[in-house]
Amino acid sequence: MVRLEKVSVGAGANLRNSMSERSIHDSRVVGYEVDGERRRIVLHTQFKASDCIESIDIIFEGFLAYYFENDNFGNILIGVEELPVAQLVGEYRSLFEEGAKCVWPGPWNQSIEACVERFRSKGAKAFEISFSYGLAGWIIAESHRLQ
Repeated sequence: MVRLEKVSVGAGANLRNSMSERSIHDSRVVGYEVDGERRRIVLHTQFKASDCIESIDIIFEGFLAYYFENDNFGNILIGVEELPVAQLVGEYRSLFEEGAKCVWPGPWNQSIEACVERFRSKGAKAFEISFSYGLAGWIIAESHRLQ
């Protein structure tokens, strides 16, 4: 759900909404939740323009693996891009290889190929989250949506 607070009738306040009701570009990530039991990650975002605040949650359901780094508590989001699972796992090969020693992201991590096969068998997709400032990361999940 898109939430608006302090909606203004000023010219600039509704510009973003009229252009793209579901834009997350240049939003701040004000928090995130990782629910391991429900396999759900929610990024809470806000975009401020004039005296209007637009809040959008980015919800990832059925996650199988994720990685975040460099959270500076003022993260500015560029966007979320879907990538082929094999490409993302290949780019982070060393992370998966090192993670296998700790049974991350699961006991099925016996090799890079086993990870890719597991993700594909679950119908998962790879989502790279891009930031212009602060946080960097990705999520492998069954789906994502804006709310």
